[in-house]
Amino acid sequence: MKPRRPLLPLHSTLREAYDSSAFRAFGHDLVDRLADHLEDSVGRQRPSSYPVGTPQEELAFWKAFMARSGSREEAIQAVLERSNQLHDPRYMGHQVAVPFPQEAMLGALTDLLNNGQAIYEMGPTNATLEHLLLNQVGQALGLAEECGGVLCHGGTLGNLVALLAAQRKLGLRLDQDPWRHGIRQSDPFVVLVSQQAHYCVDRAVRIMGWGPDAVVLVNTDANHRMDVADLAHQARKQRKEGRQLLAVVGCACTTSTGAYDPLQDIAEWAQGEDVWFHVDGAHGAPAGFSDTHKHLVRGMSLADSVVLDFHKVCGLPALLTGVLYRDGLESFLPFVQEAEYLWERADGQDWWDTGKRTFECTKRMLSTRLATAMFDGGLDKWGHLVDRLWSLAEVFADEVESRPAWELAMAPQANIVCFRPSVAVPDDHLLTRLRARHLKDGASYVVATRLNGEAWLRCTFMNPLTEREDMQTMLDEFECWMAQD
Repeated sequence: MKPRRPLLPLHSTLREAYDSSAFRAFGHDLVDRLADHLEDSVGRQRPSSYPVGTPQEELAFWKAFMARSGSREEAIQAVLERSNQLHDPRYMGHQVAVPFPQEAMLGALTDLLNNGQAIYEMGPTNATLEHLLLNQVGQALGLAEECGGVLCHGGTLGNLVALLAAQRKLGLRLDQDPWRHGIRQSDPFVVLVSQQAHYCVDRAVRIMGWGPDAVVLVNTDANHRMDVADLAHQARKQRKEGRQLLAVVGCACTTSTGAYDPLQDIAEWAQGEDVWFHVDGAHGAPAGFSDTHKHLVRGMSLADSVVLDFHKVCGLPALLTGVLYRDGLESFLPFVQEAEYLWERADGQDWWDTGKRTFECTKRMLSTRLATAMFDGGLDKWGHLVDRLWSLAEVFADEVESRPAWELAMAPQANIVCFRPSVAVPDDHLLTRLRARHLKDGASYVVATRLNGEAWLRCTFMNPLTEREDMQTMLDEFECWMAQD
């Protein structure tokens, strides 16, 4: 008989790693640190909401840290001190949620359980909650009772998956299944999208293999909303040149300015032309949860697919994106994947095997985080959050207009405001100098963008704790630097 191999003894470091007492002590200490950090951030106790140096400075710091083998505790403290302070009400920069603290804590639950899912047996709770919750969210946004969808890691993936569904549906109608037989370049597809659309739409179409010419940009009006007359014109032109219309993408809202495309008009056009209507609502779709602002997304209920980032205007940590379909069965269109070790039939429409409908095989326990937020008054809380953030943008726009030194790009429709110094000739160099000073010495944080080739400053109000005084202080700082320039 062949001698049995001895089992390697469990190393002490591994035994300690799974020790529940050590975990309990570490957890209590970490919660105390995070609570202190939250208290300081909310109370505006730090010199700046953006305590970050240049890339070169940050690289030098962490190189030195690694060279001296800094401890885990030191690393935690350094990350707390050197990261963007999103909970500081003076942070008015990027479109990133200021997480509800209790929802952020749930990361410990989901990370410890680590039920990554592709099939039901890998994450039974996740799969079931995902199925129920996305139907509930879809109906709350006005989609049909039979709506449904899947969760994924980010709006870029979500928009790509939705366009893959549109591609396969059109391909099947043309008897050219792109999943099973590839795409036929002899019958090119095009996607019609606003000039102000997020770059991920262009990226998705290129990934799908259609190249840069497959994205047809539609003109926008003075408020950066899609011009539906030009949409019809561009569609006629593409068809005349022998291209198939794959989809039209409506923005709810645009990233640069927060403009909402006229979704109702686009939906009616798409229905008349039998074209897949997709809404990139990554940022602004939650307006549908607000009684005050749901008019902004009128027509979204007629979309074939909608993408919504819960990690933007729903107060949840990144990444957590919903891909919603008016007909939930169409969520099975993008992929028909053979994987005998996971499921028996590639074409089985089994809602509990979410890997059939997403790029990810393993994905985090996204539905657990979404469920706990919804069980804690999510839909109503999200509506209140939208109302507050949109109100902050309106108040800031009023503040800008009340000061002769400033001008607005447009009246805000969402929680995004673009503004700049009101000089006779737009001076990009002045704005560049001001923002460099702002990053170095400012207590607040705003970003920059370009509209029609011109530079603007841009605020995105994501923190409901921001007050009028925070806006005034930020503008006062800029005006002081302008006087010194």
